[in-house]
Amino acid sequence: MEKNPFSFYDFLGYLFPGMLSVLIIIHILFLKSSCGIIDYFSISTFVETLNNEFKTDSWKYLILIILLSYILGHILAYISSATVEYFSNRLFKYPAFYLLHKEDISFNQYLKRYFCNVGGLGVFLWRIIVVIILFPISFVFLLLGQPLYINKFITRELDDYVRNSILDKQFNLSEKLNIKRPAVNAEIDYHRIVMHYVYLNIPSSQKKSDNYIALYGFLRSICLVFCIYTDCVIYKAASELDFNLLIDGKVVWIIIFMVFICNISFMGFVKFYRRFTLENYMALLTEKKQNSDYGKK
Repeated sequence: MEKNPFSFYDFLGYLFPGMLSVLIIIHILFLKSSCGIIDYFSISTFVETLNNEFKTDSWKYLILIILLSYILGHILAYISSATVEYFSNRLFKYPAFYLLHKEDISFNQYLKRYFCNVGGLGVFLWRIIVVIILFPISFVFLLLGQPLYINKFITRELDDYVRNSILDKQFNLSEKLNIKRPAVNAEIDYHRIVMHYVYLNIPSSQKKSDNYIALYGFLRSICLVFCIYTDCVIYKAASELDFNLLIDGKVVWIIIFMVFICNISFMGFVKFYRRFTLENYMALLTEKKQNSDYGKK
């Protein structure tokens, strides 16, 4: 079977987030120590940095940046999986769960789910580290997500008819694959079986699923980059506070804007994560008869 060595995910999930990170790192490293926070977002300052420190007309620098971007993109993909996706799954559970199960939990239950349901000290410390790294979004979703109904909107379940139809299809799939049927309310990763079955037996859904994977991988890495950059801006703003705790109004608006961008990118990631899961469920639910007879011959 012929395979393309570079997929759509290589560009969206690895190259673009990596290139953005490389450019940000170059920009920060060559900023003057006396620069203000405004300079962190100045396009003219960034262009001046490139003109003074690099020969932008040299192909060797372009090739080097692309290579570093691709490598850094793989690193970001892994770290974002261990932070952004981890945070989402621990706080909301997997989309495969909340799409099929109705939940109405309180603010305290959200906090307890994230901080208390752990498997040891190491896991608890990692969750604290994730909250710190993702402070621009963890602050919003842990403290404000439930009162503002943001969490409820993200974890909204399917209607009863579609939900029950999907569950019935899952039971039928278990019989077809000759595996044990899952309990209705069991918190298991049955979606993994559905995902592989759909991808192998319903080719018409492959392209859409691949696009969703690329998009949520891109937004997951971008969310991590924005969060880390916002953390740096907040740290610099805090270090520049005087004894009167005065801070420039423009800096406040910049931080608010960056926090907003972080949360939008996170919600975009969750949206495509949800759509990818829903695509697999709906493909299973609406598969044609010739596909449903797969494995019976």
